Amino acid sequence: MLRLIPAIVIACISPLALGQGTAADTTAEASAERPVAGKVSLVEGDVRFYDKNQQLRRPNLGDAIYEGDGIFTGKDGEVHFDMEDGGYIGVRPGTKMRVISYKAEGGEDDQSVIGLLEGSFRSITGWIGKLRGNHYQISTPTVTIGVRGTEHEPHVIPEGSADGEPGTYDRVHNGETVMQTSQGTVNVRANQAGFMPLRGQARPRLLDRIPVFFRPTRNEARFQGLHLRVQQRMEQRRQQRVQRIQERRKKPGALREQRQQPRAQQDPQSRLQVQKQVQEQRGVRQQQERRRQQEKSQPSRAEKQRGILERQRERRQAREAAPKERKQELEERRKAERGKRGRPHARE
Repeated sequence: MLRLIPAIVIACISPLALGQGTAADTTAEASAERPVAGKVSLVEGDVRFYDKNQQLRRPNLGDAIYEGDGIFTGKDGEVHFDMEDGGYIGVRPGTKMRVISYKAEGGEDDQSVIGLLEGSFRSITGWIGKLRGNHYQISTPTVTIGVRGTEHEPHVIPEGSADGEPGTYDRVHNGETVMQTSQGTVNVRANQAGFMPLRGQARPRLLDRIPVFFRPTRNEARFQGLHLRVQQRMEQRRQQRVQRIQERRKKPGALREQRQQPRAQQDPQSRLQVQKQVQEQRGVRQQQERRRQQEKSQPSRAEKQRGILERQRERRQAREAAPKERKQELEERRKAERGKRGRPHARE
């Protein structure tokens, strides 16, 4: 079964790479029947979602990510998710991944399977990884990663990249992960990194140091203290989730309507959080716009230099023209005086 994992990942994610040129809106009806995996809590730069039909949508704050959706981030793109099991995922720039399977209803059959083809994300697992560790998996072209209540950072370097040796890396911040292939397994603990190369029949191994490409992004501050907060409220959120699921099942007629409603409308706390984040991002955009306007209104260094040279040229021309003007003025005065002296003789 483990040998099939890379093939499954490539089959699930490769259409994402092929469909990047597609530009069609996904309707609410098409997404309503699919399980919600999480909600967008931050989005910056080039970020695209693709459904199973390769229809493209550009996410906004509060939008859902569904089971089966592919995620693509460009060089300046970053997107974070509040996951339905109380976890948190921050997708790095330059990443291609897909939510292969997801269910978070607080029961024994909850599961999360994410396929990572290229790039990286940082994940703080929720109750699926904490209580159902064998039901939480990250699948890459070379390895399957399982967790035990973990904050970790898988990273896939494709062949031909200048970032490092091609293969799958996994850095653990808290807890523990297991990198597993048909050749063997390795446990990766906090402040360690594991690696499985893309080529060859080697087994996963621990690295003697954290690779340099595991570097913070511009939004890394969001993860400070977050692991502890997720753990503290995890059980409460799971119980709330179970209660909501039970209420929905008691009211089948309201199920479709609830699925179509944004989470921000169902949960006042989430709505306030989204509004706060919208205001923060609006403030950042306004500040950037004011800075651009100031830069436009202020002359550039080259323009200032041209202005100085122009004024120097005008002063030089004025100095050069002054003697000529004085000489011309004297000539005109002499002519006028000679004309005055010559007129009386002409009358005689």
